Amino acid sequence: MRLRPDDEVYRVDAVWLGPRGFTLPWTARYSAYGIWLVLFVAILLIEAILPMRVSVPPVWEMVLAILATYGLSGVIDHERPLSSVLGLVRAEAAAPRPRALPARLVQASTVKVRVRDV
Repeated sequence: MRLRPDDEVYRVDAVWLGPRGFTLPWTARYSAYGIWLVLFVAILLIEAILPMRVSVPPVWEMVLAILATYGLSGVIDHERPLSSVLGLVRAEAAAPRPRALPARLVQASTVKVRVRDV
């Protein structure tokens, strides 16, 4: 008897291909759309707080949100949700580090080097 892995189930069920009859030119998991929306709004809020006055459509904000979503989607998936990634980052930041030894100064003597024309 041959068993099929359940990875295909996650891949098919977690991807939205677009409206019926009009598929999108990309495949993205449902979580990617939520991550993108949160990042896009966060970027817009940061720009609203900063003293920048730009009166163009938010194209760069969309691009930054897409790139950040692509990077986060490489880390976050159905086996490693956002909560476990945040816990990992928190644990890594709070982990004890070995103390750095004080650097020893090494004094080097200067030596003249004679150069002859050949």
